[in-house]
Amino acid sequence: MPQDSWNENRDKLAGAWKTISFEVFDGTGPDKKLVAKPHGDNPLGRVVITRDGFLSAHMAYPDRIGQPLPSGKAWQVGDDAEVAHVARGLSMYCGHLQLFEDDEGLYWKTKAVISSDPNRQGVIEERRVQVFDEGGKTFMILQPKNDMVMHVSFPPALRGRRLTGSSGWDEDQRSAQMGEVRIAMACL
Repeated sequence: MPQDSWNENRDKLAGAWKTISFEVFDGTGPDKKLVAKPHGDNPLGRVVITRDGFLSAHMAYPDRIGQPLPSGKAWQVGDDAEVAHVARGLSMYCGHLQLFEDDEGLYWKTKAVISSDPNRQGVIEERRVQVFDEGGKTFMILQPKNDMVMHVSFPPALRGRRLTGSSGWDEDQRSAQMGEVRIAMACL
């Protein structure tokens, strides 16, 4: 197994990152075709990575968050259907990450100690990681290392399809600043 390279890369990853895009593509490489932006043009998401490597990732559908439930009730006492509508638009997990490097670059493994999806609890989440500077800003691109099956909250044409993803993040608060993330997904 490769050596954990967190200590060598901590300074470029630790901080808070803001999602700037989440896109789903049909195919990979230069011929890929954009098929959806599941979280719209202004996705709502944050990834926070502490200096000791604890990761907390949150994604939400902006049109389902930031407003009261239609009934006006608090989340804890709202009707099941309206709470489910909001909850299905949320994806969150956290845990300590291990960072590795192989011939394709950096990737991390995070065992989800808490997850909004009970099926992901205790599961290892793996992401390819690219960090780069452009125009005076730092960006991070995350791509799941393995295929994903699109779920019910994605557009009907994508449900059940095996996709691989990529997310883009802009630095939002790294040492008091935050970055953005771009998420893109490709159908295999």
